[in-house]
Amino acid sequence: MRIAAQPLHHQAMTTRLPSLAAALLTLGVPPISSAQVPADLRAAARARNLAVAKADAATWDKLTTDSFTVVFPSGPLTKAQRLAEIKLGKPTENPPLQNERFQRVGNDFIHRYQIDYASFLEVWTKERGNWRVATVQATLLDPDSAAVQQAITAANARFVDAFKRGDAATLAANYTDDAVFMAPNMTAWEGHAAISQGFTGFVSQFGLVDARVATKDVILAGDYAIERGTYAWTLHPKTGTGADIVDNGKYLTVWGRQADGSWKIIRDINNSDRPGAM
Repeated sequence: MRIAAQPLHHQAMTTRLPSLAAALLTLGVPPISSAQVPADLRAAARARNLAVAKADAATWDKLTTDSFTVVFPSGPLTKAQRLAEIKLGKPTENPPLQNERFQRVGNDFIHRYQIDYASFLEVWTKERGNWRVATVQATLLDPDSAAVQQAITAANARFVDAFKRGDAATLAANYTDDAVFMAPNMTAWEGHAAISQGFTGFVSQFGLVDARVATKDVILAGDYAIERGTYAWTLHPKTGTGADIVDNGKYLTVWGRQADGSWKIIRDINNSDRPGAM
């Protein structure tokens, strides 16, 4: 019963201007200082990243060329396809850019940066007097086990916070569409609809008074992370006069790395350490 970091929806490489990416790889064009980056380009780059995070399709459209193609590790998308994704997205916090740098290639600029476990390369060009992205390449970076465990620990803390607030939507949003949640003494919740319905019903009946979740170890296997941990919590019935339910036990959670570099839960099981009726 853990959550993953919010997914980051960004862009990637087009067939337009392939020589620019090749030039960077083969000629090693050096980055330029911040003072050499046009102010309007830097502002446009910030606005476009914010538009992705906030699902602001109109701003993203304005800052993207009509010939744009994004290439994610899972495959390419046209501008129309990517725009449709953004329109369906939900606003999130704008993630900080790491290792950000600009490079000039002729009259255009390359914008490189990293977000979590993904690296991005954007090609910015002047079109009708305004800066627009013509192409982007997204590449997944292999995280080390310590970084993944740190991300999972932070995600577990956010999960507990959402549970205490009775926020079923946030709890369910951190599972993949085909995830399976297996709690003791009940049938498995299979798929997003069942998980959403399950959490909604659960938080309507119980409030989380106290909880401690501890990750014991994380095993990385390609695009999967297997987390083993323990939990201890107290549940308070919201109706009736029943006593609080105090429980502790262990869990096993399988996380899957998504196409955009984020991690979501695909399998989740927990069981109590306390003796039950046979």
